[in-house]
Amino acid sequence: MMMADVRRDRIVAAGPRVMSVRSALEWAFGPENARMDFDHSGAHEFDRVGVSPEWRMMQQAKLGCRIDGGGAGPAPQIHPDAAMIAAAVEALELNPMFGREMAVLVATHARAGTAPDWRGSRVRRVVPMAWEFGDDGQQIASAVEGEEWEYLSTCRHRRKVRSCFCPIRFVGGAGDVARRRRAYLNWCGALLEVASQLRVPGYLDTIIVTSAQPVLSPWQNIS
Repeated sequence: MMMADVRRDRIVAAGPRVMSVRSALEWAFGPENARMDFDHSGAHEFDRVGVSPEWRMMQQAKLGCRIDGGGAGPAPQIHPDAAMIAAAVEALELNPMFGREMAVLVATHARAGTAPDWRGSRVRRVVPMAWEFGDDGQQIASAVEGEEWEYLSTCRHRRKVRSCFCPIRFVGGAGDVARRRRAYLNWCGALLEVASQLRVPGYLDTIIVTSAQPVLSPWQNIS
């Protein structure tokens, strides 16, 4: 018996673990190293009309492995519940309210153990579009060449020059704070959607997902 099988047998014998949805996601995408492929792995053995990603992952979990469809090598063996959690996140792609970008965002934050930054800066300021390093190693604003234009010098000579300018952008301000808070709320909504799937009876074998959610409006606690 492999060590991974022994570990999972011990988990089952000890009873289900109780986790919040965020803890379950961080466990699946962290220690268990779960992955989403959005059907790009080349293994389409369970693809059919009307079949959801959750159903395919359930069938793969029953097999204990993923069948190699020829496009890629077999995926690393992970805990079946971790695979089911990844499938629930992957299913966000099919939800018109979230999409693939949100699914990737949820998985990225789960893997890093972080949450979207909702703070932002209330002070609106101007910063260069890009930075580069000078010969002395100092960071300087990146400049680009503009169009060529002509002018008459004081001696009435026609001169041609090419302008050079630094593209800028505005950061911070009320708009930036609002965007960050809205992105944080969308992330909370995605976690709520995933949690509703993970709490379906029989969806997970060794984990019970609680109703605990991240603080919905952490900015209200700022004094």
